[in-house]
Amino acid sequence: MKHTMTSLRFSLEDGAPYYQQLMDQIHQGIVSGELSVGDKLPSSRFLAASLGVSRSTTSRAYDQLIAEGILTSEEKRGVFVAALPMVGHRMEKRPASLSSDNKTQPTRAFDAGADMSVFPTKKWAASMRRSWLRPDLMVLQGGYATGYPELKTAIVDYLYRVRGLDCLAEQIVVTAGSRDSFLLLQHALMSIDGSHHSSIKWWVEEPTYPPIREAVPSHTNRGTLLVDEDGPCLPDSECASNVAIVTPNRQYPLGMSLSATRRQQWLQVLQNDSPSWWLIEDDYDNEFVYQGRSNVPFMQTANIHDQVGDRVFFVGSFSKVLFRGLRLGFIVAPMKHVATLHHSQHVLGSSVSLPIQPVVADFMQQGHFDRHVNRMRRHYRFKRDALLRLLEAHLTPWFDWKAPRGGMHILIHIKANLASSIRGEATLEQRMAQDLSYEGIVLSSLSRHYGDKNNQKQGFLLGFSGPKEDDMAYMIIRMQSWMEAEMRTK
Repeated sequence: MKHTMTSLRFSLEDGAPYYQQLMDQIHQGIVSGELSVGDKLPSSRFLAASLGVSRSTTSRAYDQLIAEGILTSEEKRGVFVAALPMVGHRMEKRPASLSSDNKTQPTRAFDAGADMSVFPTKKWAASMRRSWLRPDLMVLQGGYATGYPELKTAIVDYLYRVRGLDCLAEQIVVTAGSRDSFLLLQHALMSIDGSHHSSIKWWVEEPTYPPIREAVPSHTNRGTLLVDEDGPCLPDSECASNVAIVTPNRQYPLGMSLSATRRQQWLQVLQNDSPSWWLIEDDYDNEFVYQGRSNVPFMQTANIHDQVGDRVFFVGSFSKVLFRGLRLGFIVAPMKHVATLHHSQHVLGSSVSLPIQPVVADFMQQGHFDRHVNRMRRHYRFKRDALLRLLEAHLTPWFDWKAPRGGMHILIHIKANLASSIRGEATLEQRMAQDLSYEGIVLSSLSRHYGDKNNQKQGFLLGFSGPKEDDMAYMIIRMQSWMEAEMRTK
C-alpha cells in the first residue's frame, strides 16, 4: 500500500454542498487515474484548514465514501483509496443508492434482538453444569407438563420484583415462546367461553407485530383495534364473544403506553358479560426502560378489580432478554382458568423444551439473570443514544422520530411531504428498502405492520440492541446517501 499523499488538488465553488463537491472530486480522481488504489488522502483536519471549511464538512465526505467502500480508514494511519470494482480498467461510478456487487455484500440489519456479544456465556455454562450434575428424573422422563417447578417459582419472584405482577407458581404455564402461547390460549378460550372458534371475534392492534396477526387464523372472525396516542382504542363493533391481543405497556411498533383514561375504559369493557371480553397482554420487552419506571402490567390492574381479574392473561418471553434461539416463554393465567389451560396443553401436546428449563431456573436463582438484565439495560441505553446521535447528524431532513423511553428499537417516520412520493407503484419506503437490500442492508418497513393497506404509514423500525455501532453508522450513512440521491432525481 502506498503512503504518499495524493497530488489531487481540491477546490470548492458555490452551488452544491461542499461535502458533495469533495465526494465528486474524489470519485472523478479515481475515474481519471489521478488516484489509485492505496493512495493516501489528506487528513480531514488538514483538508478543512487548506480549503477554509469546517472539519465536519471534510469528515462527512470521508465518512460517506468509507461507508460506500470507496475509501478505507486505518487507525493511526489515515484514509486511503480502497480496492474497487473496475470496468475496462476504470472504476464504474455507481449511483449512491445501488451496490455494484450485491453478492459480496455482508448482510446488515437494524436487529432488535439480544446483543450476544456481551452475553455472560461463562455464567450460563456454569448453570448448565450445575443443573445437569444430578438431573431431575422427571425432567429426563418428560414430566412437568406445565413447566419445571423451580423455573415457575423463579418467574413468579421475578415478575413481582421487576414488573410488579403478583401471582402464584400454579398460574404459570411455560411455553415454547409467544406463538406457542397464542395457540394454547386460542384453544383454552374456546373452552372457557363455550363458543366455537369461528364465533369468537379476535381483535389485534393496528399496527401490530405481523406474527401476531398471522397467529389468528385467517378463517377466524377478526377485528382491528386502531391505535392512537392513548394506546389501543376501544372496538367500533362487537360480537357475543371477543378476545383482544394488546401491548399496553409499550405498543408495538409505535411505542406509546396505555394511558390511565384508556386503561379505565378497557376495564369497563372487561366487566361486560354480554358481550363477553377477554384480554391477552403481550409483555414483550418491558425489562428495558431507560427513563422512569415501567407501567404496572394490565393484569395487575385487573386483579385489583374482582369482576375483571379472571378476564386477563399475561404472556411473557425470555427470547428478548437472553437469546433468540432459547424459544422459551410463559403464560400467567387467572387462577380460575388454570385447569382449562392445563387441559388445552394436554390436548395439543407440549412443544417446549424441558431440559433447558432447569438451566434457566439456576441462572435466575444464582442472581445472574437480574445482573444480566441490569447490565443490558445500561448497554442498550448507550446504543439507543448512539443511534439517536446518528439520526440527528444524518437523517434530520427526511425523517421524524421520538427518543423512546424504553424498548429495543427506534421508529422513524418519513416526513409527510415526502411520504406521498410514489414512482410507478412503489412508495419511497418501498424503493429505499429494496435498493438498500441490494447492498446487504435489511430495513424493517413500518407499512408491513399494518393489515389495512389504506391505513399504512411509512417509515422504518431501527433496532439498536442487536447491531454493532459501526454497522449502525454504516447503515445510517447509506440511508442518507440514498435519500440525497433520491432528492436529486426529483
